Amino acid sequence: MIFFCLSLTAVAQKKPNPVLTADSLATGNYKDVLNSFFQLAFDQLASPDKEIRFTGTPFAVMAKLDSTFLIDKKYVESKALRRLNYSFALRLDTAYRFNGFSSGIKYALINKRDETVSRAFLDMVLADTLAKELLALNTVIGASISAITPAETQEKIAQEYDDFATGKKDFGLISQQLQDTILAVVKRTESIKNLADILAKNKAFNMARTADSVYQDLKANFNKNALLTIGVTDTTYKDQFVFSNVVLHAEFLKGVNKYAGNKNDLEFNARAALQLVDDTLNAGRDLKRALFSVEPAFNLVFKTKTTQRSYLELKFSTAYYRNFSTLYAGEERDRFFLNGTIRVRILNDIWVPVEIRYDPGNGNLLGFLNVRANFRALAGAAKLLY
Repeated sequence: MIFFCLSLTAVAQKKPNPVLTADSLATGNYKDVLNSFFQLAFDQLASPDKEIRFTGTPFAVMAKLDSTFLIDKKYVESKALRRLNYSFALRLDTAYRFNGFSSGIKYALINKRDETVSRAFLDMVLADTLAKELLALNTVIGASISAITPAETQEKIAQEYDDFATGKKDFGLISQQLQDTILAVVKRTESIKNLADILAKNKAFNMARTADSVYQDLKANFNKNALLTIGVTDTTYKDQFVFSNVVLHAEFLKGVNKYAGNKNDLEFNARAALQLVDDTLNAGRDLKRALFSVEPAFNLVFKTKTTQRSYLELKFSTAYYRNFSTLYAGEERDRFFLNGTIRVRILNDIWVPVEIRYDPGNGNLLGFLNVRANFRALAGAAKLLY
């Protein structure tokens, strides 16, 4: 593992640490389920009930104040803080006047996507065929180099192999003596002889880039594992801080085509909520109306070939609503909706989700325009760690 980590050093110095960026989350949909750092959302911009919402995590705040939270023991001990999201929002009317205040809290009850502290991810890396061969090569090559004489030549070859192992030199740029030594080792070692064909055919083989490619592929698949969040949000009236709406919710997210190696991804996303609102048939303000909803969905993700970042997401879902309270005049006990969300990436961290909702029973079609800005407040702190 030490060799495997060292082989990533050259690449890591050219890229932001994936743990420290909002883009470490696989999709825009994933960022809405559980945010890693900060998000500013503008919801339902074209409707009478607009909302400006800020979402953050306590870990991001603590790491902003103290960069040592980003490394070693403190980072591992902060798992609970990274699983927690909080949000604050201002609701606005058509004229953009204050129309209430909302807040919420969300916790990842199950998060099998945090590869930074996962033993399961480490086991996955160690079980990968190519990763095992790279580790084995580093182990057996030492004995061959130590047999080279004289000592000056041995020292020169050892330094050259270090440059190869850390990605400073491609295989074709190292000396012929070291190339022959490596090829001889891989051919006679059963566990790594598959590398012989790779090295013989590809003089541009780079150890660090190959190790990083293995790591990134495994991490991308690991980030398709199950995620389950639970939370509560509340909304107040505009004239006094009394709750007008309280929602208890749970949301599940999991990749469908894990290990498929496809350019595009498919996610299964399901949300259930119990909404408590004011019963206007009763005097005063209360939370006696109970509305239950469940919305299963599939999110199709289109990625670029080079960066593998999603640029377009199409989410299709059906929603069922059940009213457990006394029905108002003309109100239905059960309702169904067909929903769709087109999520377009405008800039690196800015998404524009357009939500479309269709009511088959009444033939109504509704549309909502939203904006999501995921920003990286820790970029400066991250650079201090390199």
